[in-house]
Amino acid sequence: MKLRIYVLALLAFAMASFLLFNFAAIWAYGKFFIYESNRWVLTLETTTMVAILVFSVFCIAEQVRRIR
Repeated sequence: MKLRIYVLALLAFAMASFLLFNFAAIWAYGKFFIYESNRWVLTLETTTMVAILVFSVFCIAEQVRRIR
């Protein structure tokens, strides 16, 4: 059970990191793999990915504390 939660947290971290990289590229260059013309939607998507990234880091840290 611990391994399952740890793997899920790592997958969430990887997904959020990849999408955050894409959104950062959109902010910097205007486009990347995907294009978002609406700045409000792009802001919401970026904020959501940051929240998922923070949540997954929190889950990983909690699992590491429980293992020790």
